Amino acid sequence: MEISILEESKGKLEIEIIGEDHTLCNALRDELCKHNVENVAYNIEHPLISNPTMLVEGEGDLRKKFIASTDSLRKLFKEIKDNFDKVAK
Repeated sequence: MEISILEESKGKLEIEIIGEDHTLCNALRDELCKHNVENVAYNIEHPLISNPTMLVEGEGDLRKKFIASTDSLRKLFKEIKDNFDKVAK
């Protein structure tokens, strides 16, 4: 996965998430809402040929909020994997 910053200004961060789809974008959108952003939405123009773009709006350092959200998701996914590994043995 590759992330490209399309636009960054005070109160606005727009990124492209290359090679992903609704699965990751929905999880990331929900997690960003927990990190006190005012608005977060994503769009996929065409599911077969487009990469999702995500718009995050709010106050403060939106890059830090984005990174904190991805760190939270990483911890959650690791916990899910670890729990699954325990029951799958």
